[in-house]
Order: sequence, then C-alpha cells, then structure tokens
Amino acid sequence: MSINRNGFTLLEVLVSMFISALIMVSVLGSLDSTQKAVDAIHNITLVEKAGPQLVSMIRQDLSRLAVYDAGEYQVLLGESRTSPRGADADRINMLVHSRSANPYFDGVSNRQLRAPVNEVGYWVRQRPDSDDFLQLFRREDFMVDSEPFQDGYFAPLNDRIISFDLVYYREPEFDPNSEDNWDTMQEGQLPYCIELNLELEVQPRKSAESKQILGANYARLEFSDFLVIPESTRWNFRNRIYPTLAGASGGAAGSEGTGQQGDAQSQIQDIQGSSGVSDR
Repeated sequence: MSINRNGFTLLEVLVSMFISALIMVSVLGSLDSTQKAVDAIHNITLVEKAGPQLVSMIRQDLSRLAVYDAGEYQVLLGESRTSPRGADADRINMLVHSRSANPYFDGVSNRQLRAPVNEVGYWVRQRPDSDDFLQLFRREDFMVDSEPFQDGYFAPLNDRIISFDLVYYREPEFDPNSEDNWDTMQEGQLPYCIELNLELEVQPRKSAESKQILGANYARLEFSDFLVIPESTRWNFRNRIYPTLAGASGGAAGSEGTGQQGDAQSQIQDIQGSSGVSDR
C-alpha cells in the first residue's frame, strides 16, 4: 500500500526560509546603499547651490550702489570682525538703488510701498544654539535715514556659515595691497573690487549616512570671488557727480524697481528654501 505526501519536510521548509532571508537581506542592503547615495548627492548639491546664490545676491547689491545725494558720502562701510571662536565674521553695509524686498505701509496713501533706495547690509552673528556655526543675515532698511548703517529688517539667509571674510582693493595692480576695512567717508572713494571668501556647511539629510560616500557627513565647501564695483559708479562717487534717479521725471522709478526686484525678495526666498532657514 502506497502513502501520498501532501506537505514539505521540516528540512525543505528551513532551506526555503534561509533562501528567502538571503534575498531580503540583499534587497534591504541595496535599498540602504541607494538611500545613502541619494542623501550624499543631495547634501553636496545643496551646498554647491547655496554658496553661489549668496555670492550672486551680494554681487547684485554691489552693482547697484546709490552714490547720488549720499549724505557725507556714506555709501559703503566694510568692517572686519571675528566671532567669539575666532572665525571671520565680517560685516558690510551699503546704500543700494533697487526696489526694497520688504514693503512699508504708508498711512497717507493707505497702501504698501517699496522704496527705490534702501540701506542694505550683510551681517554675520554667532548662532545662539551652536558654537560651530555662524548665521548670515541680509539687513534692509526702508529708504535712507541719519544712521544708514544701523537697524532695519534682518532676513536670515544661512545658519551654517563657517566663515565670512571680505577684503577690499583700492586699485587694479599686479600685486595690490588689500584692506580689511573700508569706509567711503574716510577713503573718499569706493574700492575697485571686494574679495569675498565664504565657507559653509549643509545640514546632512541623514545623520547616520556613510562617510565613505562622497564625504556625505562633511558637506563643506569654500567659495571665493572678486566683486568688482562698476567703473562708472566709482567715477561718479569720486568726482562727486549726482546723477538723477532713473526715470524720476516720468515716474518710472517705481516701474524700473519692479523689473529689478522681484530680485531681492525672490532671491532671499530661494536662498532660505535651499538652506532650510525660516524667515523669523
């Protein structure tokens, strides 16, 4: 009499479970490696984007220096500073001819207005919750008052700055002398160019990611650039020429500003978004 087998032996079940476990381990390992690679690429892409965005914004403001009707020629003030831990934390203030990023409520006309000329600055401060990082802010004050290099609205741009260094050059020379500070009131002229050295680090997307993958836990880069002041702007300031505000007679100043500055406002929002910084 024959006996029919309708099931699997214990050995067969154990072998099938072992093979399934090997497959699952292989799949999970592949997924984890893929995720680490994606996180690493994200971190490096983020830091490579954040640096040029900041440099571009500073360059744009410097290209629009307002040299007309400047009281006592207070147009630009660059100050060399260091953080409590000794890192470069320089500061620069200027008068800029561009539509303000932040509106001002005018009670007379009962509407929001944006100024065609503003006080602008880039200030670096120590992060209150971290000894390793600095915060970079863009300062903007509506129009121009008796203290053009103080107060205003501070928009946070990046809170993982390692160092922020500015160096000023008087004239284009083969071996130019550099200045750590610049005050147009004392110098009587604008610098030929400003050397910007910026070092920052991004927040890793995944804290436990592998250090072997593109240096993912050390997403830090240095950015250096020379920001040249337009020769026409330097000449106007040096010779005390007062150009009229573009389009002032025809009321075109406001329309010109609109074309110029979706700039600062949208740039600030883009930088805040890419840096993960909220506008507080």
